[in-house]
Amino acid sequence: MHYTHYNSVNLGEFWNGDRNHLIQIQKMQNLLTLTIIVEPDRQRLARFAMDAVEALGGNVFASANTLESVLRQLRADCAKARLPVEVNLVLHDLHLCLAWGETREPLATLAQPPAAERVAALATQLKNASESTDSTLLKRRNEQIIADLESAKQRARVEMEELETLLEMKKTELNKSILAAQTDALTGLYNRSGYDTRLREAFLRCKHQGEQLCLMMLDLDKFKEINDTHGHQYGDEYLKKMANAMRASVREHVDHACRIGGDEFAIILYSDMTIAKRVAAKILSLFENKCSIGIARMREAESVEKLVGRADAALYEAKHQGRGRFVTDEVQEARAKAV
Repeated sequence: MHYTHYNSVNLGEFWNGDRNHLIQIQKMQNLLTLTIIVEPDRQRLARFAMDAVEALGGNVFASANTLESVLRQLRADCAKARLPVEVNLVLHDLHLCLAWGETREPLATLAQPPAAERVAALATQLKNASESTDSTLLKRRNEQIIADLESAKQRARVEMEELETLLEMKKTELNKSILAAQTDALTGLYNRSGYDTRLREAFLRCKHQGEQLCLMMLDLDKFKEINDTHGHQYGDEYLKKMANAMRASVREHVDHACRIGGDEFAIILYSDMTIAKRVAAKILSLFENKCSIGIARMREAESVEKLVGRADAALYEAKHQGRGRFVTDEVQEARAKAV
């Protein structure tokens, strides 16, 4: 229930403008404000409320019965809020009420308006009584405040742990989604998007840390003829066999095997040329020399595009020499020096 708060408003009348309706200003006075923290605060509030009923000439017996249910409601609201609750003892015309938050509960209805001097004296008396708090109550209040703070901190820790768990779950879901978007459905290797991303990451990392990096480009020999002769299902199994040979030849979770389109493959190797040659030889052995491979080693002061270009040129040279072999960019480099 909502209510409007006035410290003190005199009864009076005024015209609303049309001279047909007389509007009466109702008087509302706040006799006491008390912050409820511990049970003794509610007991003090009950005592102050009953003192006010008696002082204003209300029915003490009826108010005592009403007050019991009001205090139960207040106790439940305090427990729900888990925070101190500010309660007002309000005189609204002939109605004495307890009000907190959005709640206003009547305690007594007076037979006639009390004298202004009596109301003012009562407000002063209640104010002075509420401000005089004994040391035992202060200690209990402090203990309750500390307990509430610890409880709030514990709830905050639990909520933070739950949020961190949820965040990790979302990160895992995101990583799985990104991986799915960068994985070739047929072979399980990285697709073109995954290849582009990991090649640039590897290139920048090795440049920054001074590590060795080799790029290997692979192409199946006469795959179109195989596909046309035996059909697409056979061709798919042929591509899977190539992917298995590549996976068996590189380090899992270190090097990256990729299918970059059709029968074109690539491997990003964190290694020098010597190891790259051994990897190429193993792939040729597993795949019965039915593919061509070009290998290029990353050089200083060059772009990733130049690295790809040299690997492509080495692959072209392997095909030119008769397929079923690997060629490194060292061949091109030696040939250029000879010229």
